[in-house]
Amino acid sequence: MRRIVAATIGTAMLFGAGAAQAGLRAVYIDVREAKQLQIDVHDNGDARIAEVGSEDYGLLIGGEFYIVDIEGKKATVARLKDVATAIDRVLPPIFKGLFDQAAEARPKVALTIEPGEPGSAGGREGRVYHVKGLDSSKPDKPADYLISSDPDLKPVGAALEQFMNAAIVPSAPLIGSMATEMIGETRTIFALGTPIDVDGRFRLNLASKAAFPSAYFRLPAQPQSVDALVLSMKASMEKGE
Repeated sequence: MRRIVAATIGTAMLFGAGAAQAGLRAVYIDVREAKQLQIDVHDNGDARIAEVGSEDYGLLIGGEFYIVDIEGKKATVARLKDVATAIDRVLPPIFKGLFDQAAEARPKVALTIEPGEPGSAGGREGRVYHVKGLDSSKPDKPADYLISSDPDLKPVGAALEQFMNAAIVPSAPLIGSMATEMIGETRTIFALGTPIDVDGRFRLNLASKAAFPSAYFRLPAQPQSVDALVLSMKASMEKGE
């Protein structure tokens, strides 16, 4: 369970059997950590996202994001929305059905966004947006997001946003309501398009056509129920984990 809700999700590079299906592969580079994040997108919009070199990964299927944890060659699956619901059952509610709300009904966040100059990364064009308010200790210091409106990258952005949410949700027991604020900030930024460069620290390296086996975007196991997640969380708490 601890690994299922871990902030870092990696990728399993083992392809299942089945006919190849067309799609897009996008690779981002985390400059500081010298890591790569790979996002594979099916033409129907489903996606698989993970750090290169790890076994765990995330799946975006039909608009729902699932966290896949591989341990001892056994896959355990949890839907992100169910993890949030389980946390609210174990602790004083934090998310309160946030992932079931329509975008326009979700809490607003206090960000100042100023459009800037055009730019490019990974062979894709975009526009820089100067975003203020992300750092409460330095509210007037902007973070520069190079955002692309390239329709090819729209499902890449959808998967990347959910991946970031999957890093935030497990931290809720420690940071409380700040988790929902961070999710709101992420939603606001991704509403502009797909980030392809974030302050030069995280940037798109390439995005090109690719083909994947049909089984590549399928859940490897039945997702855990909310009740099962609650029991697992309570057991971890009792062990002091």
